[in-house]
Amino acid sequence: MDPFNIVIKAQGEQIDLNIHPQDGVNFKVVYHGGLVGEMFLDNGNWQAENSGHADILLDEAVIAKIGRELDLVLGRASG
Repeated sequence: MDPFNIVIKAQGEQIDLNIHPQDGVNFKVVYHGGLVGEMFLDNGNWQAENSGHADILLDEAVIAKIGRELDLVLGRASG
């Protein structure tokens, strides 16, 4: 899978993220050219590892928003 972009809203502002799929279940998250961490599925729930570059992946609500966008791209979204 090729890298793709997602847009989320956090703390009242729009955040554009570039997602780099690694192996189908891990996704590197890039913000303004810097790696902010990695998203991965753990027992069907999205989790994140923060790289320390930015605090984006420290907020559980943001992790959930990114996870929802990933679900949409991966066709995992449930109605």
